[in-house]
Amino acid sequence: MDTANISQCPEVTVKCFLLSRFQSAIAQQGTLAQIPLNLIGGTILKNRHLACSTTSEFDCGVGILPAHNQLIENGAIFPLNRSKDSARVLYLSAIALKLAKSWQQTPQAIATQLAETLQPLCYPDFAVKVARDGMIELELTDAGLAVWLQRLAQIPLPVPEYRILSPVVCADRLFPIQYSHARCCSLLRMADRDRIIAIAQPDVATAPQIWSLAAPNPIPWIDEGDRLRLVHPAERRLISQLLTVLDNLYPTFDSKNREQPVNYFKLANSLSEAFQIFYSQCRIWGEVKIEQPKLAQARLGLILATQSLLRFILENLFNAIAPLEL
Repeated sequence: MDTANISQCPEVTVKCFLLSRFQSAIAQQGTLAQIPLNLIGGTILKNRHLACSTTSEFDCGVGILPAHNQLIENGAIFPLNRSKDSARVLYLSAIALKLAKSWQQTPQAIATQLAETLQPLCYPDFAVKVARDGMIELELTDAGLAVWLQRLAQIPLPVPEYRILSPVVCADRLFPIQYSHARCCSLLRMADRDRIIAIAQPDVATAPQIWSLAAPNPIPWIDEGDRLRLVHPAERRLISQLLTVLDNLYPTFDSKNREQPVNYFKLANSLSEAFQIFYSQCRIWGEVKIEQPKLAQARLGLILATQSLLRFILENLFNAIAPLEL
């Protein structure tokens, strides 16, 4: 798995990555000007970083995508939603259905044109498919999942533009989230002591932004058959929740994108619950450590990613402590 250029990727979230590819695909076809003004609601945009608004705390909503990063009056609203299937990381776009009347083509024909252009732009991270109803389906491949998981586990998130986004939450309600964070830290340190992984600087006084790994690097997400090692339902649920949190954290990185409120407590609590289920059902030590050490390391990678996001939410959104231990 090639992870050398992960840190150079400008998109913070998976959804932003896809919206930028849609932008490129439509620009390549020279069809953006054909999208009518009644689809944009009079929106005027200055840059594509405004493309990641969300309509609820768990579903990616409508992204507003400009052309060529310039001030425009004739932009387009791109519907892009996450499937609720936690076993897959699947995004759905109904843009072809929106354009069918104005373009005087069937949704299937429009979707097919866009999909053919999107495929090389998204490869190998996404598999692009057109459904019978003209919906465009974009599913993260195992290779794509490995890249985004590696990035979550080992690349720090950008510094937020403002400190506290969430209303004050009482300490008792935050405790389960803090407990999950402390459990992540405890497991990572234990794994370092047992030499399953090697943390570059394991002995720190406060929770690190990212616990950088000296080994293995990259984390062995992919097996010898180029398939993701993490196939247990609890693993897939945690992966799905990690990427949901990432997509919904976007407004914290852009002060202009505050129109859609996000319930960060509910988001963090769901991530904490997914982690607890994963921890109770997916072993790392014992037989797994001895007979499947790379699976143990991949599971520890999920713990690294979880610890990083929980710390970010606790410290930056709730102004709370992200404890190393409880």
